[in-house]
Formats: sequence, structure tokens, C-alpha cells
Amino acid sequence: MRRCIYCHKNEDEETFFGREHVLPQLMGKFENNPTLIGLVCDNCNSKIFNVLETKFKEDTEEGIYYQMFNFENSPQIRIRGNNTKADFSPGLEDDFFKEIFPFFKRWENDWKIVFLPQIKIKRYGDNGYIILLIEEVKKLNNNKFSKIKNLLRGVQGKDVAIFTGSKSSDDENSLEEAIAIVRKLGIEYREKKRKLVPVDNDGKEKKFGVSMECRVGNDVGRIISKIVFNYFSFCAQKENNVDILFAPEFTKIKSYILGTANFPIKEIIQAVENEPVIFDEKLRGSRFIGHTIVFYEENGYIISKASFLGKRIYKVVLGAIPNDLRKENFGCGHLFDPINRKIFGLTQNQGKWNSGQEPGFGLFNRI
Repeated sequence: MRRCIYCHKNEDEETFFGREHVLPQLMGKFENNPTLIGLVCDNCNSKIFNVLETKFKEDTEEGIYYQMFNFENSPQIRIRGNNTKADFSPGLEDDFFKEIFPFFKRWENDWKIVFLPQIKIKRYGDNGYIILLIEEVKKLNNNKFSKIKNLLRGVQGKDVAIFTGSKSSDDENSLEEAIAIVRKLGIEYREKKRKLVPVDNDGKEKKFGVSMECRVGNDVGRIISKIVFNYFSFCAQKENNVDILFAPEFTKIKSYILGTANFPIKEIIQAVENEPVIFDEKLRGSRFIGHTIVFYEENGYIISKASFLGKRIYKVVLGAIPNDLRKENFGCGHLFDPINRKIFGLTQNQGKWNSGQEPGFGLFNRI
């Protein structure tokens, strides 16, 4: 009988139709994407985790950076601004243009910050907003366009700003096109002021600054903890040892993830670090644009370290290590590459480096 690894309810009490992705889909799609099948009930998956994942995407440094890459060419970007304050400095000598949301695009084997034609709509209180990418919105069918229209019901024209490009100062085609989209969305828009930045041909490269301040609260802590426990659970499933996931040693982290227990975040997320996990990153002095998850034993506890898009490293305590797992080669690790949609195994065994061997997922792949 199926049993949820989080709430412990079985299929007589809950349904198990959905799949729980080890990494939320908001963090990318991967070849042979690891998913938990029959281990997470639909109530935990949809009613609890989906809400947390949305908050992670829209209100963390990692989530905002992920939206700046916009790997899936989404027509809209959502920023809540409750826990994360982002400041963009485009170097255009006018604070008006700090309101533009920047994007990363691949250019000559490097990533560059670019401006895309967009409609910015104030939403979610004083600090939140939605960005509509004009070129992507134009591709939407009627059904998807109607969903965005319903989302923006009640928006007033004063809360809308439009940023477009043109071939010359008297070319208003792109601006008029954007205004038509705003009005089609049911928003009464009247232009109040307009500013123009001419193309700078002086050959000097513009320096674009991005700074963020992010508070790691319990909602963020819960989703990070869920991701690392999902990863550990998938490794246990591959080891044909699902029973270990119901060990009492994991009661604390699961109650924290579900929000049924209230204790300081420090008891689960032990530290937020900057020292990279992957040895290659230490050698080259820069981070991969990818997600890293590892777990290992330390002082009698299972410790996981997770990093998303090469940002901060979260050190998470899963629980005391059960006796069944006290083996020399306990541990596992992988790098998830959202750009190429591939997953790479990590190992401390130098004999496997560049050997073409895939360590795979399991509880005892550390060496």
C-alpha cells in the first residue's frame, strides 16, 4: 500500500495520482527528470508544496535570478518583493530606467544582460510586480491570453509602465503595439510621461549592476528542506530502501517541511555558506550556472548541501543517521544543469573522474 513519506497517510486516506519532482519544475526541466512516484500524496504535493514553490520562485534571490534567465521563454515574470529586495542599475543615467527588468541571454559563449520589450505592472503590494514580455505575449493563444487578463483584473493604468525599443526617435510602432496589448488586457492606459535613451555608439561597454537583499524565512527554509529530502528520498528509492524514509530520525525535518511544527530555522538550515561544494568550482574561482545537491554523514547526522544557480549554499540537517546507513561509502551528489537540461553525478572517487562512468543515484555512491 502506498504511503506518503511526508504526512504518512496511505492510499485509503489520500490519492497518489501526481508525481513529485525532486527539483521543482520552476528550477528547470532535465533529461530523465528524477521524480518520486507513489511516495508523496496529492494533498502534500498540490496544496502544500505548490504554494511554497511559487513563493520560492517569486520571492528569493535564486528564484528571481532563475526568472532573469527565463529558460522556458515564459511570457510573464512575477516578483513578490516581500522577502527579497532587488536593485537594478542599467547605467543609463536616469533612475526611471531602473524599473526595467533585465534578462540574461547567451552571446558568444558568455551570458550578457539584455533589455527585452516589456510591460511592467505593479502588483502584490508596494514592492511586487508582474513583467509581461511583449514578444512572448504576442504568441499566446486566446485561452492563455485570457488567463493573464483574468490575473490582471482590476489593475489601473497608473500602475503600468511600458519599455520598448525603436529604430529611431520618431518610430512609435513598438510602443503603440504595447499600448494596444495593455488595453486588450482590459487596462485603461493613458501615457503620463515618456523618456528616450538614444543608442550609445561611443564603444564603451555599459556596466549593469544587480544587487539583492534576501531574508531566508521559514517558507524559503521549508522548500529548500523539501528539495533536499526529495533528493535523499529518490536516492533511497533507487536503493530499494524506501522504508528508511519512515525512520523516526526524519520526523523533525518532515514536520518542519509540512509546517506542523514551529521551531527556529537554524535547527534545520544550520548555515548559509559561500564556499562551493564542487572541487572544479574552487579551482576556477567561479560557480556553475546550475543546481548542486549532495548529502553525507557528519558527526552522526545526515547533512545535505544545496545550491541553486550557483548562488548561496544551504547546509541542511536531515536528521540523525540511522544505523542501517552507517557505511563508509554513504552519500551521494549531483549537478543539475538547467541550460543543457542534463544531470551529472558527483563522486569523490578520482578513478571515476573523466572515466565515462555514471555514479547514478543511491545511498552509497559517495566513493
